[in-house]
Order: sequence, then structure tokens, then C-alpha cells
Amino acid sequence: MSSAPWYLNAEKPSLKHQRKWKSDPNYTKSWYDRGAKLFQANKYRKGACENCGAMTHDKKSCMERPRNVGAKWTNVNIAPDEKVESFELDYDGKRDRWNGYDPSTYTRVIADYEAREEARKKYLKEQQLKKLEEKDTEKDDENAGSEDDEEDGLRIDEAKVDESAQMDFAKVEKRVRTTGGGSTGTVRYVLHCYSENRSCSS
Repeated sequence: MSSAPWYLNAEKPSLKHQRKWKSDPNYTKSWYDRGAKLFQANKYRKGACENCGAMTHDKKSCMERPRNVGAKWTNVNIAPDEKVESFELDYDGKRDRWNGYDPSTYTRVIADYEAREEARKKYLKEQQLKKLEEKDTEKDDENAGSEDDEEDGLRIDEAKVDESAQMDFAKVEKRVRTTGGGSTGTVRYVLHCYSENRSCSS
């Protein structure tokens, strides 16, 4: 605006004090360098972790397996110092669930599925070639299967490929339908003399 509007009275107090006077800090988009190590010590240093010997944490917060005799007393297998980083994140950055996620790691999952699909296609092709060879060698028309039988055979072979994925599921048993509520019957039909005071033999 080149000039102030007519309704703005400069002599009276305004809301200038409510303006955002603090500039945003330089928020970073980087993330922790996971598993990075800094300095590898040869002997135990004063103030280091009594369990593993690293200077970046104490014994209480040590993530290594508790040793029978700590590095403080043995001076053997001193763990290297971890890289400790602190980032200044904005409001959204602190609450971002995907912060630090590397999308390139998903390519391994895609490659795994592609390899599995190629193996399945290769297996089906081999089975198809076997069927064709058997058909060529057979001379009798009686033993030669129809096209429907071949398709059924291929379907069965395809099911065998995915059989390993279905190994975890339990077998589904058929329910036996009988009169009297299920396969065992209900309790009220088993003994009819429980409600009256008379012997079961009568």
C-alpha cells in the first residue's frame, strides 16, 4: 500500500504491537545419522560408561548387553563414541511421523516382489513345456488330455507356487449339521429327568 487508508487513525493506539516480531529460526530438514561412530578409544576414560566405555552415555542409559565385568575394569572392547546430534525443528517437524524416512529403501521391497513374480512365471513356463513334451511323446489318443485338463493342471501348479504363503493358516473343517444344535447336541436333550423328582430308570 502506497498510503494508509482513511479509516486508520495514526494518532490513536493500533495493533502494531501484536505483529510477529520474532523471525523464524533456520529450521533444518536433515535427520540423525543413524549408527554413526566418532572416536574409538583404546582404554577406559574417566566419566565414560562403566559397561561399554563410550563417553556419550552413562551405564544407566547404555544400550549394549550388560557385561559380567564392565569395560571400566577390563579395558577390553571399548565401544566407540556415538554421534550425538540435536536439531531445531519447527512445530510440524516435531510431529512429522515420516521425518527421516528414506523412500529409496522401499526399492528393496519392490525388487523382492518382482523376483518372486519372475520365479513364479518361470516355474509356470517350465510346467507348460513339460506338459507339451508329454503330449508330444504320447501316441495314444485315449491318454491325451483335453485342453480343459491342461488348464486345470496349470491352475494346480500355480496354486503350488503360492502354497508356502498359505502354510500359516489353519485348516478349515466342515461343520457337521445334526438335529439338536451342532455335532454334539444340546445339554437339555441329553438328560430329560433333571427337572422332575423321579428316577431316570422310570
